[in-house]
Amino acid sequence: MIKLCTIDLDGTLFDKNKNISNENIEAIKKAKENGCKIVICTGRPINGVKPVIEKLDLLSNEDYVVCYNGSKIINVGTNEVIFSKLIDGKTVKEIYHIARSMDLYYHAFRDNEELITFKHNPYTDVEARINNIEDHLIDFETINDDEKFLKCMIVDEKENLDEAMNTIPKELYDKYSIVRSAGIFLEFLNKETNKGLALVALAKYLNIDISETMAIGDAGNDLDMIKFAGIGVAMENGYDYVKKAANYITASNEESGVAKALNKFVNNC
Repeated sequence: MIKLCTIDLDGTLFDKNKNISNENIEAIKKAKENGCKIVICTGRPINGVKPVIEKLDLLSNEDYVVCYNGSKIINVGTNEVIFSKLIDGKTVKEIYHIARSMDLYYHAFRDNEELITFKHNPYTDVEARINNIEDHLIDFETINDDEKFLKCMIVDEKENLDEAMNTIPKELYDKYSIVRSAGIFLEFLNKETNKGLALVALAKYLNIDISETMAIGDAGNDLDMIKFAGIGVAMENGYDYVKKAANYITASNEESGVAKALNKFVNNC
């Protein structure tokens, strides 16, 4: 029996217009009635998730959300942070210098969830718009080494980030958790942070065996939770390497693939 299911948003629960189909909504409702805890697991901050959890009625003291690709798990009803893994200002400045050396844009999220950047740009504008937040200009050289951050991101055109991933020093992959959450977003997090580790932490907190979990996603930042879950589900529209790691491939996000996976493994229909 699946008791906990983590679900990604973009490319997974959302269609291309950022809408959630009625079929997905009904399947999530039925899964909850069948005793499965539904948890949104996203790279977004809590502000970017609120409209979704309101629409899905995931607002009680028994509901949780995973934000910032696993950097923070929040009890929705109480607003209590039950898990967090942060990076420091020294890290944020290190990655900032790498981004600038490649002439790429960059932003970061402080522990208080403030979005900061050194220069307004179209990619940070996307982040601000989809999450209903404002970005703030700052001189990154003024950041204290011990200040706490949720994550930092190199952001730019897909082709530029493709090239950047080939030139980033290899040792950074040993020091940080690096995930490609979208074509224009390359994220750097605490080494002990990813969606998979967040799933493990939440399951442990809820006394749920990892074999009784399911994870549904499409992109590189979903790979670990798909690997770690009892049943890892990839969307048909997902990256090939994500689908290769999955136990099951469901329909695309344009065909209510989340509902089809929930109906197969949770709702038995």
